[in-house]
Amino acid sequence: MNSKSIRNLIIFTIVTLGCGWFGAWINTQVPSPSPQQSLGLLIWILAPLLTVLILRSLGKDGWSDFGLRFNFKGNLGWYLFAFLLYPVTIAVTLLLGRVFRVVSFDGLATRGFPALFQVILIGFASSLFKNIFEEFAWRGYLTPRFQALGLSNVHNHLLTGIIWALWHVPYWIHFLDEGTISGYTSIGLTGFIIMGILGIFPISFVLGELRLKTNSVWSPYLAHNMTNVLTAPLVLQGFINLKPGSEIFFAPGTDGIIMMVIFFGLWFWMTKRRPGT
Repeated sequence: MNSKSIRNLIIFTIVTLGCGWFGAWINTQVPSPSPQQSLGLLIWILAPLLTVLILRSLGKDGWSDFGLRFNFKGNLGWYLFAFLLYPVTIAVTLLLGRVFRVVSFDGLATRGFPALFQVILIGFASSLFKNIFEEFAWRGYLTPRFQALGLSNVHNHLLTGIIWALWHVPYWIHFLDEGTISGYTSIGLTGFIIMGILGIFPISFVLGELRLKTNSVWSPYLAHNMTNVLTAPLVLQGFINLKPGSEIFFAPGTDGIIMMVIFFGLWFWMTKRRPGT
C-alpha cells in the first residue's frame, strides 16, 4: 500500500468527520437566524471538497482519477440507469405502500403533476450546485483512492459509506430543523438518524458502482441529484402522505427498508454486468 495515499485518506477522513461538529461549535460563537443559513453549515458542506482539492494538488494525489470526463461512449445505458434510478424505485415503493394502504396520493391528486414538476425543477436547480460538493468528495475522491489502494469493490463502497454516513450525523442533529424532521417522519430524531445511517449504505454501493462502471463522477452525480429533488419534497410538500410508522418500510428514500432492499438488489445486478453493457 502507498503510505502517501493512506496518509491523505486519513487526513480527509479526520477533516470530514470533524467539520460538521466544528461547524456546529462555530454557530454557537457566530449566531445566525437559521442553521440552514449559517457559517457552520457552510463549513460542513465545503470542507470535504476543499480538502480533496488540497490533497490532490499539494498532497500529490494527482488528478488522473478524479473522474471529470463524462465517458459517454459505451456508458449511455448507465447514465440512463442513473437518471431513472430514483424515479422508478420511488414509484415502485410508493405503489407497494398504496397496496398495503399506508401511502396516500391525495396531495398529488389535488395539486396535480404540474405542481410536482415545478417543485422538481426548482429543487433540481439548487441541487446541481450542492451536490458538486458531495459527489466530487465521495465518488470523486474516496471511491477512486480506495480503488487505487487495491480494496475490493465491497470494501470500497462500505468504507465510503461509513465516512459519508458519519459526515451526515452533525447535519441531522445541528443543522436540520425539528420541523423538517417531524414533517418528514413520525419516528423521531433518533429513529431518523438510525434509518438515515442505514440507508446511506445501499446508496453508497449503487453510486460507487456507477462511478466504477463509467469511470466518471458525473453518473453518480446525476443519480444523487434525482434523489434530492424527489425524496424529501414528495413528503414535505404534501404530494404523498404515509401512515405514521410506515416510513420505516415505505419511505421514498433509502431510509426505508423497501428501498434498501431494492438498492442492494440493483447493486448485486450491477456487479454481474460486464463493462459497456
